Amino acid sequence: MIDFDKSNLTIFKSLISDAKKIVLISHTNPDGDAIGSLLASKRVVEAHTSAPLSCILPSPLPDLFAFLPGYNQIITDNQDHTRCEQALLEADLIIALDLNNAPRVDNLAQALSDSKAHKVLIDHHHSPDTNLFHLLFSIPEFSSTCELAYWLFTAMYGDDAIDQPTARCLYSGICTDTGFFSYSCESPTVFEAASRLVALDIDPAGIHDEISNCFSINRMEFYGYAISNRLKILHDLHVAYFYLSLEDQRKFAVVPSDMEGLVNYTLMMKEIEVGVLIREEPNRVKVSFRAKKDFDVSDFAHRLFGGGGHTKAAGANSTLPFDQTVELIERELTSALTTH
Repeated sequence: MIDFDKSNLTIFKSLISDAKKIVLISHTNPDGDAIGSLLASKRVVEAHTSAPLSCILPSPLPDLFAFLPGYNQIITDNQDHTRCEQALLEADLIIALDLNNAPRVDNLAQALSDSKAHKVLIDHHHSPDTNLFHLLFSIPEFSSTCELAYWLFTAMYGDDAIDQPTARCLYSGICTDTGFFSYSCESPTVFEAASRLVALDIDPAGIHDEISNCFSINRMEFYGYAISNRLKILHDLHVAYFYLSLEDQRKFAVVPSDMEGLVNYTLMMKEIEVGVLIREEPNRVKVSFRAKKDFDVSDFAHRLFGGGGHTKAAGANSTLPFDQTVELIERELTSALTTH
């Protein structure tokens, strides 16, 4: 059992039971950890309050996680910005999951900041905005927000708080944020949590199949194109990176969720120790970093773009033009790894 501050657990339980309107929100371009923790928290919170509850995301939902219970009840900003904004402003309790600051919710950042609600953070990223959130369960040592949520809710409500559908959500998030236990899983707590979730008859093989064996033909062809035409290897530095423009993505009609996991292909090469995915978006460039050994990509992402994450897996956004972002990353990686 993880040792949480008992007074904080009591405060959180009171906020949930006393709330009149609750909003759960996670970050833009949601991954399995974001959606899994959002939907799992929804189920646990609903069991301990009579207040109406809204689940909100700032950007479209990836079809990849449509198998998770409650998926169709999530409201997205692109569908109804007014409804999302109003829900945040009218809530008296907001639970933020897998995000550490307001900019990570894009167009909903102002409403999140302006809301007078009690704001509770459940997250595993570094550098949370302590001015934004009133109560923080922010522990970077956890593999994922889903792992943190598992230990948090069992500490609050006991093991019975996690039923089978909730367990499926949590297990999915743990798996996607650890690459199915291939990184960010140095602590034995992640395997203990996974073991307890599997014991609830969640069909882990089926979850793996839903997440991993889900490529469309367009997506598979896009990956082939990316590997053949948009992969650069810096042999002396043991670095590989993908660079994908909007034109590349439109050519194959892929969406951001189709590129989830592409960066991990860089580390499948034995010689590569640092991998990067540089992906152009309409108003910014999204960058994902991965590492095998002792290079801290979280620190690198923070120094370069104000990003962050974990030692072996991190991300950032660049406001520079796409070509300039690619040049900057290669130049700075060369400098950092030459002296590393």
